[in-house]
Amino acid sequence: MRKFIFLLCCCVCFSAYAQKWEMKQAPLMTPWSKNIDIHHVLPEYPRPLMQREDWKNLNGVWEFEMREEGDRLPAKRKLHEKILVPYPWESALSGVRRQLSTQRAWYKRTFTLPKEWKGKNIILNFGAVDWESEIYVNGKLVGTHKGGYDPFSFNITSYLDLSAKEQELIVSVYDPGNSKAIPHGKQNNTRFSEPKGYSYSPSSGIWQTVWIEPVNKDHVTAIHTIPDFDKKAFHVEVNASGNQNLKVNICIQSQGKTESQHSGALNTPITLPLQTIRPWSPDTPHLYDVIVKLTNEKGETVDSIRSYAGMRKISLKNENGVQRLALNDKFIFQMGPLDQGYWPDGIYTAPTDEALKWDVQKIKEWGFNMIRKHIKVEPQRWYYWCDKLGILVWQDMPNCFKTRNEEEKEQFETELQRMIRTHWNHPSIVNWIVFNEHWGIYDCERITENVMKLDPSRLVTGNSGIDARKPSIDYEVGHIKDNHSYRPPHVPLISSKRATVNGEYGAIGYKIEGHIWDTDGPWVHHNYKNKENATKEYVKFIQQINEYIRRGLSAAVYTQWTDVENEMNGLYTYDRKVEKLDKQKVSDANRSTYTEKEQIKGQTDAQYIQ
Repeated sequence: MRKFIFLLCCCVCFSAYAQKWEMKQAPLMTPWSKNIDIHHVLPEYPRPLMQREDWKNLNGVWEFEMREEGDRLPAKRKLHEKILVPYPWESALSGVRRQLSTQRAWYKRTFTLPKEWKGKNIILNFGAVDWESEIYVNGKLVGTHKGGYDPFSFNITSYLDLSAKEQELIVSVYDPGNSKAIPHGKQNNTRFSEPKGYSYSPSSGIWQTVWIEPVNKDHVTAIHTIPDFDKKAFHVEVNASGNQNLKVNICIQSQGKTESQHSGALNTPITLPLQTIRPWSPDTPHLYDVIVKLTNEKGETVDSIRSYAGMRKISLKNENGVQRLALNDKFIFQMGPLDQGYWPDGIYTAPTDEALKWDVQKIKEWGFNMIRKHIKVEPQRWYYWCDKLGILVWQDMPNCFKTRNEEEKEQFETELQRMIRTHWNHPSIVNWIVFNEHWGIYDCERITENVMKLDPSRLVTGNSGIDARKPSIDYEVGHIKDNHSYRPPHVPLISSKRATVNGEYGAIGYKIEGHIWDTDGPWVHHNYKNKENATKEYVKFIQQINEYIRRGLSAAVYTQWTDVENEMNGLYTYDRKVEKLDKQKVSDANRSTYTEKEQIKGQTDAQYIQ
């Protein structure tokens, strides 16, 4: 009897706990949603380019509540709901799955500090929060942040109550969405109730990992690694907090073997030459390990960081008067899908790290060697998989559809710089795209030139999407001339100054019953009959692209990787469960664009050169 009562109590307790948080159901769910463990949500270290061994993940079930403007801080009281961090509150995986009328929310949880962290400085890290956040620890304001796509950190040591068992963390979030001219990408605050073509559901609040880590007072805050392919060397600059007279020790390793080792000062590039190099490319994505240590005047290590780097060069190469895209000094046609980075169950946030890897891996299997990440910035682990598996990335800056005021322009340029600085160590990223199809465009020449100065190791596109019917609105700045032409793909006059690409084409769409986001109003660029019909059209377009390559085309981007909400033109359904085109035929067609292209040298027709 006692055993029965004990088991009954356990069941009641478990049931009560389960009722505190429950996953919602979206119209479509991916296969990974069932694998989520609420006690270990996205447990992988979120910053692989600057990794520390000791850290604590704060993802999981938090308290949650809609906030009214002017509300008092809810310190020492329970919030009314539960949310699974770090999934946006509009997502099914969050357990909330609704928009908030105020567009404001409170998040709250407590955390404990490991005993071995005593005497350390504690850094609180956020991968990304959309859009404006205020961070409170034990009822005191630690700091604020504006920007939905970039990571931020605070040293919370002085706000901790070391006499208390638990520390209280509260995050206040305000997300104006597309009601303001801030970088919001394709998020549309009316999207839940009013489907609108190529704009999608909003993705508000904490949407990337939250974690804490212990450091000494003197610790690394940033690393910038630049590969120098021509000189067979890496240039590494390290920034730190605290004593600026510390010594920086850097070791470059390959498969456990030391290839180069040098020391130097903070805030100054340190050159590490290599005897021989193993170039990074989609075919051979070799990554070097980078170990960074800070030492004091006694030779004691005060901080240690693990990172990695790829030895590659991206540039333009003039071939018979035509500018071509070159990787490691060789022309390579770049063929990729447009990837929106949306998930039906997590919206901006992939259900698991396995899901992130699956997308990148499958894109390679479909014969692509490049991805255009469209108007969204991903968590660092997505770029890590691109680096590790080997695929080139064109990275868009998230934009808006409105005219900006001066304050909004300043915010846009601030977030643009943060995006570049956050991700400029990833070898996979080879092209920054500042604007897309003139959305929110202003001062294109000035901003593009600023990006080129900020990161001269990559190519820059000022505006992706020249209207072929109105070529006069092309901004002749940057490295790439980018035309968007859907059906059929088309290429304008080839530029002798910039590489010429077709940055969007295709949109071969059809519907598959049971895998449609909104059965009342799915929207596609064009309805094809079935898989066979759509595949035939895809192969025909590739044949046309191969002809354009002979004329001087350097890259093409197919729209798109998966269906997204009401857009039904993906190679996969939105839930990633069904292949909509013939994978083998598409893969063979894609590979035909960048294999054995040496034969095209000298064949460019002068009549197509502008």
